[in-house]
Amino acid sequence: MSEMDILRQRRELVLLSCDLQRATLARRVGRVQVNPMRLAAGAVATAVKRPMAWRLGTTALAVAWKAYRKRSARRKGRGI
Repeated sequence: MSEMDILRQRRELVLLSCDLQRATLARRVGRVQVNPMRLAAGAVATAVKRPMAWRLGTTALAVAWKAYRKRSARRKGRGI
């Protein structure tokens, strides 16, 4: 193989690599553009799946648990 043949082959490989990278980037950009709608649809679906009472109840339990731990820490003299 001559040096010119090697250079032509390298050029073809570089162009092929560029085409593959361009296709990959185009696919990723397409996903990013579609993704916000999927995120919104997923949030709506999650909100529908979990009843509001359940979320409020678990939040109330978390607040109560935090207050209990804070109060018991004060009683033991550890401060806030």
